Amino acid sequence: MACDRYRLWILLPIIAIGLALRLPKLDARPMHADEAVQAARFRELWQQGKYRYDPREYHGPTLSYFTLPVIRAFAPADFAETTETMYRTVTVIFGIGLVILLPALRGTLGTSALLWAGLFTATSPAMVFYSRYYIHESLLVFFTMATIAAAWQYWRTARVGWCLAAGAGLGCMQATKETAVLAMASMAAAIIATAIFRRRSTAKAQTAEDTTHPPNRDSMRGWHFLAGGAMALAVAGLWFSSFLTNPRGVWDAVLTYAPWAGRASGDSPHLHPWYFYLQRLLWWHAPKGPVWSEASLLALAIFGWLIALFQAPRDERATGELVFVRWLGFYACVLAAIYAAIPYKTPWCMLGFHHAAILLAGFGASRAAASMQNHKWSVAVNCVFNGALVAALLHLAWQAYRASYVMPADPRNPYTYVQTLPDMQRLANDLASISGPAHDTAADTVKVIWRDNYYWPLPWYLRRMERVGYWDHMPSDPVAPLVIASPDYDEELARKLDATHLMTGYYALRPNVLAELWVSMPAWEAHLRRIGNL
Repeated sequence: MACDRYRLWILLPIIAIGLALRLPKLDARPMHADEAVQAARFRELWQQGKYRYDPREYHGPTLSYFTLPVIRAFAPADFAETTETMYRTVTVIFGIGLVILLPALRGTLGTSALLWAGLFTATSPAMVFYSRYYIHESLLVFFTMATIAAAWQYWRTARVGWCLAAGAGLGCMQATKETAVLAMASMAAAIIATAIFRRRSTAKAQTAEDTTHPPNRDSMRGWHFLAGGAMALAVAGLWFSSFLTNPRGVWDAVLTYAPWAGRASGDSPHLHPWYFYLQRLLWWHAPKGPVWSEASLLALAIFGWLIALFQAPRDERATGELVFVRWLGFYACVLAAIYAAIPYKTPWCMLGFHHAAILLAGFGASRAAASMQNHKWSVAVNCVFNGALVAALLHLAWQAYRASYVMPADPRNPYTYVQTLPDMQRLANDLASISGPAHDTAADTVKVIWRDNYYWPLPWYLRRMERVGYWDHMPSDPVAPLVIASPDYDEELARKLDATHLMTGYYALRPNVLAELWVSMPAWEAHLRRIGNL
């Protein structure tokens, strides 16, 4: 046990590796529309102390509430002074928290497996990229892992405290994102599948059968589970009710499944084939782009799961490990199958089953390395195998670096999706230049005219301008010093503004989405004089 504690100190450099890949240049990628929306949601909580859960959009309240201490630590003067780095620091913390949580899984995979899992978590391109994304997914995966760890410790010890901790984890999962129910259903299905597999296993030895039961099952009580369930409901209720200031939020948390079920069944533009996630994880090669793949992790995960399914346990502790790994494999498969079957898909949703596969890969790497010890050419085989593992880690880290720093907004990057393009920053810079360093009132009024409500993330980039209005149709009076519009309105705006405005250019907001900037002649002439061109 002391040796295990010593070896777990190796997690510290692994955490350092994970932070080195996640923390620098958090503003390297333009703000995604979803990130901008979440920042706007947080603004109300921060400045007015109010949060109302919306059952139709935006997901759960945990992201906004956990942003509060981070923003307060950065201490910006107001919302206009907040930055991408401040918001994305929140998800970096939860992303690296998956490595910090690993000691809570001791007794499940083995110390060596946990260290490998830590390295894979720290370097996986998907885990790194979405840790730098101000959305709910990193929080959901963190709370899921915390729930699993607490539930496993209850299985081992039958202590009611662990049951309560697991319940609290379930409550936080539910209050983070509606898709938490998919993870919960997968957990339950994996328990059933593991039990069925045990009963149908060809290993019929009575001792092995006995050790697959909870070690302290005689100490387990029904009221433990009732208390855990009550804790889950209480924690979720506190979040959804905004800590009892909005009781309606609890009922809205139930009603939310009506609109989300509609989207999941096809009422959404985000409909993709069943292999959408696997394509991004296993082999992605866009034209004129590099090849991306995390197939090495899947190969190790499959190997580890097969070992757990068909290897006879050596002792009681090894049996406990195998039971957990069997369950983890069933959980990953069920969750992946559910997400594959749902037509609605966004790439960050794959983090749940991908992280489970990473834990399995850690077990697979550990068992594969251990099996080499008994080979007659163990030294040579060990060198080759360990070299292959190091090469796989370096390949993962290289891809993580490339995804997050070299091609963070490139459509050829498999982890980008409806990504805001760098041209958005050019538009923001041009607006700041035209309005002047003091935001001249003659050029600081903006009208945004779009064909629908999908003009985000424009509000984020206009947050420092005080007079901004938004229309999802052509207003009766579109005249303003600055007009940002969809090209759909080009002809109509030309008729109404040509005499008084200059259309200064097009800006690519997202792939295949352009915006026009119209500037009034007085504002444009003042801008030219300011930069010395007039």
